[in-house]
Amino acid sequence: MTTVLTEQCAKSAEDAPSGDTPNCLFVATSLATWTTANPEQFARDVQINDTAYRRLDPDYYAWLRSRMVVAKTAATAGHLPPAAFEALRLRFNAVHEWAVGYFGEEQLVAAVRALCANDYRPPVAEDEGPHVPAKRAHKSAADEILAEAMALVDSISEQALSLGWKRQRLYRAGGSRVLDPERGLVCFLKPGDRLGEVTRQSIEIIGLPPSEVRQHFYNPDVDQPWIIRIDNKEKT
Repeated sequence: MTTVLTEQCAKSAEDAPSGDTPNCLFVATSLATWTTANPEQFARDVQINDTAYRRLDPDYYAWLRSRMVVAKTAATAGHLPPAAFEALRLRFNAVHEWAVGYFGEEQLVAAVRALCANDYRPPVAEDEGPHVPAKRAHKSAADEILAEAMALVDSISEQALSLGWKRQRLYRAGGSRVLDPERGLVCFLKPGDRLGEVTRQSIEIIGLPPSEVRQHFYNPDVDQPWIIRIDNKEKT
């Protein structure tokens, strides 16, 4: 994977001048896009800061489309906030339009029909990416729960990262102990949960109705309101 340390040389596809259609498009699993004037200098996967992008091809398009199906199901069931799904829908529509124009609808339809979503391995940021479970012959109930949790976290990941959250705090599987500090947000989401307010200090987890118990997953890497720091300097 090619690693770009800053985003100074990066350009979002949405920022391209009118009529300037890039001959390749890099897309993150969050559907954020990136393009460059010199695509031949980059590998298939490119990491910019904490985000991994992959050069869009029909197979990757088909996998992204399958994730949108999961997101739509979660939104319909009330597990994904409407605003979050709408943001994903708009991003995917932009990727879809580019893909149709570059690859053609026939090639994309063939890729969608041939896709085995469970076997596809999307781009993952090195060192801080989400844990990818070992390949299994059959998808277990645990895999289904993880897929739902991952879809929820994917829907707010860009917002959380922009507020200062580290990717491992969102996705890391951590140890087996419930209170293991290395366990990420995905480990604390139960079937039917929704995500509410996202701030620098915490992410709100909303339980099933009718009670809709609200809990908070706190960011251990930033100051919290209840923490009082004492100045140890001796008074003179």
